[in-house]
Amino acid sequence: MCSSLSGCINHFFADDLAGIMAGQLGINSSSQCLDLEKRIKVFLDNLDYYSCLSDHPINFNKTEAMFSARAIGHPKFVINFRQDTMDIIEWTSEYKYLGYIISPKLGWGKFLKYMMTKIRQRISLIKSFIIFGCSSSYLHKTLFLSHVLPIFTWIYPIYPLLSENQQNDLSHFYYTSLRRVLHCLNWNENFFAFALDEKSLEDRCHSYWGKYLAALADSIDGELLFEKANLNVFRQIWIDKQFSIKCLRTSKRFIPHHLIIEKIVGWMAPIPYRSSVPVYEIDEIQLLEDFPESFDSI
Repeated sequence: MCSSLSGCINHFFADDLAGIMAGQLGINSSSQCLDLEKRIKVFLDNLDYYSCLSDHPINFNKTEAMFSARAIGHPKFVINFRQDTMDIIEWTSEYKYLGYIISPKLGWGKFLKYMMTKIRQRISLIKSFIIFGCSSSYLHKTLFLSHVLPIFTWIYPIYPLLSENQQNDLSHFYYTSLRRVLHCLNWNENFFAFALDEKSLEDRCHSYWGKYLAALADSIDGELLFEKANLNVFRQIWIDKQFSIKCLRTSKRFIPHHLIIEKIVGWMAPIPYRSSVPVYEIDEIQLLEDFPESFDSI
């Protein structure tokens, strides 16, 4: 695949393919579009040839193109697979790839909004689910784990990369969704997590990344990432002028470079390994039962 579709960065999973082409620096927008049109034509010719050799037909109806630049609007040229056919690729402002929404706008706000809307719809269906005129909390929780929690798993890979406000909002949204399903909205989140022994979204993401790093430790990819992290450390020491390299000079335009895996490990460090849910003593629970008016909100 990589040798057949050279000239771009391609991501291939099962029967889904996403190709990324980077523009040139220092030229105007019209020249960028002319160069992009030539490169797209070469890419589509190679893709058509590869599909014939590998016997993987191309779904022309689902093929879309997205353009991202400071210039407003889409390029004016038309993209088609073959000159003698009318299989035209439409320009779009966003597309879905492996469940994630990709758009020219940086950030995960659009994807998170789409995910939260989908979760609210499923929670409404769960709350309306009744068998023989009644339903139980056990059934509602089972439906939550079967139909709502899998949507939350889409957040696990990107959760450490989100801002602190986004993480807090998602953690609150997770507990609120679960409390709404179990009809416990009058409970405080901390007390709800303690009473029902429910893991937080942060704990679930921490467990996911812990398993991923354990699998990565014994792989070649893990060794390459570790080598890249060491290179970043030496690069930063060189930029800070703690040691010098002959024939190389530092520049003020150099910026620190951090691997994504470094950010994730830094996020995991302060989180408890077992659980971040607070543990209350039995005396504190008894005190709450005897004097509920002494507590602000439980």
